[in-house]
Amino acid sequence: MLRSLKKFYVNHRKISFLMLFYFITLNFWYVKLFNDFKLHQIIELKNHNFYFIPHFTLSVFKVFTTFFSFEIIGYLTIVIIPFLILILTFKIFYFFIASKLSFLLALLAQSIYNDFNLRDIFLNFNNISKLLNEDYLLIFNFPFPSISISFFLLIFYQINTNRKISDLYKISAFTLLSFSFFYVNALDSFFLISAWTLILFSDNINISFKNKAFQLIFGLIILSPGLFYGSIKQTNEYSNANLYNIVLYNLLPLVISFLLYFVKRIDLKEVWYKFKIIYLFFFVEIIINLSVYFKIFNLNLQIANNQILQFPIHMMYYLPLIYYLKRNPFQYNYGVESKALSLRISKISFLLFEKSKNYVFYSLILLIFYFIFPR
Repeated sequence: MLRSLKKFYVNHRKISFLMLFYFITLNFWYVKLFNDFKLHQIIELKNHNFYFIPHFTLSVFKVFTTFFSFEIIGYLTIVIIPFLILILTFKIFYFFIASKLSFLLALLAQSIYNDFNLRDIFLNFNNISKLLNEDYLLIFNFPFPSISISFFLLIFYQINTNRKISDLYKISAFTLLSFSFFYVNALDSFFLISAWTLILFSDNINISFKNKAFQLIFGLIILSPGLFYGSIKQTNEYSNANLYNIVLYNLLPLVISFLLYFVKRIDLKEVWYKFKIIYLFFFVEIIINLSVYFKIFNLNLQIANNQILQFPIHMMYYLPLIYYLKRNPFQYNYGVESKALSLRISKISFLLFEKSKNYVFYSLILLIFYFIFPR
């Protein structure tokens, strides 16, 4: 029990203090929403949040609403779950970039109101007036996205930190958890299933290929009832691909990654070892977007954007970029990376993301806390 709780311990004094302040901020939110009589609005299962019926989520929702008061559920979903999600997101980001920037990005990932994102202020400062009229943070909605994101991060954190295992029972447990997420959130489960499948076949999991193939068969058996007998909500009109998200979260990170490959002389073996899951998520999301664009599936991408994608995954796409942008510049003797322009770009990125990271960190932290503090 103590070993399990140790995973949530943050061994960083300044980060711990900021997390405490975030916890206090969430308690202010609870008092405000309780006094504004909005707990019932938050604790509501809305049918437009899913396509496949999320049987496990419905069961959890039914148990909570049956046995617990709205006050208890409200405190759980407004304070406890968002705080847990912040810790898990920070821990996952810290696995890829070991710096305070991982906490900054984790906090930024949750800084989203129902119809308003912090990034909209950077794109248009006139949106600050709109911020003052927003109701509450999107992460508070129960059970979507609060329950679905917390389950996703718990499973993803476990499989990401257990890449060298040989215990067949433990491996089967990860297969069960990854594929069963379909019954929590069907669309987002494909990210988790893809990640576990990649780890299963590419990392040092010491079981035979036959047993690995069995794990896939086991996973497909878990999926079968949902795929063949699950209820799908039909819509009459095909939704449009979100060009804004495609550019910001797919094209832009890939273009910058391509440029950094030449400027920083990046080792593709290191990219594969450290960031393959992130680029796999790129691929999965692009496939989803193309399926909608070519009308293979009639999916409302706004549903995905209000759940897993909008929170840790979209922010995760920028982790490899920050990792390489903060790398110390090196004077190469040949190649594109040895040119004066490449060296200048490398020095500027090092200055911004490494030398000035404390200034950037605390400036943005203050802005985010101002943004998410209840009005």
